[in-house]
Amino acid sequence: MKRVLLLIYGCNLDYSNINFLEKDRLSRFEVEWDYVPCKLNEKRDVLFQYDVYDVNWVKNQKISGSWISKYLISERQLDAFEYSLSKLNKGTSIRCNPNARGHIEVNVNDLEYSARVLATEDIKMKIFLIDEESENNEMIRSKLHLLPTEMQLLIIDNGFSYEEQKLKVKGWIEEILRVIDLD
Repeated sequence: MKRVLLLIYGCNLDYSNINFLEKDRLSRFEVEWDYVPCKLNEKRDVLFQYDVYDVNWVKNQKISGSWISKYLISERQLDAFEYSLSKLNKGTSIRCNPNARGHIEVNVNDLEYSARVLATEDIKMKIFLIDEESENNEMIRSKLHLLPTEMQLLIIDNGFSYEEQKLKVKGWIEEILRVIDLD
């Protein structure tokens, strides 16, 4: 059984299209959260989830919690969902490993900041997204959509040690804070 988490990422995403695609393409294939198939279904062999991250924090609130649903679909259905998403939305989709995600905390100027961490499907890259876990993130999160696209998330090679990853995340957040202070 293949497991896929699709990260739908962008700024000012069109939630009506995402919701339409979920209802049209996925809803009838939804399974219980703790579902583990006893017997492999030859037609539907992908346990699929999607997570939406809009860098515009106000818009992101409209679809929070999308990651909690799971669907048992075929690879063809997954490809069709991704294709339709690419045509109906201006965001980016990244296939991630649903078993490789978490959070990372760093201190900058005696304040704690945190980021969500996802790994690509092949676990070769890690994706860091400013989250809502730390109250210190609020200023960053509220202005993230005003930053250049390349600063809105951090993608690094998974070969770095945890300490090296923390240093890269800290540097990224320090750079964001510098840019925000200039505005």
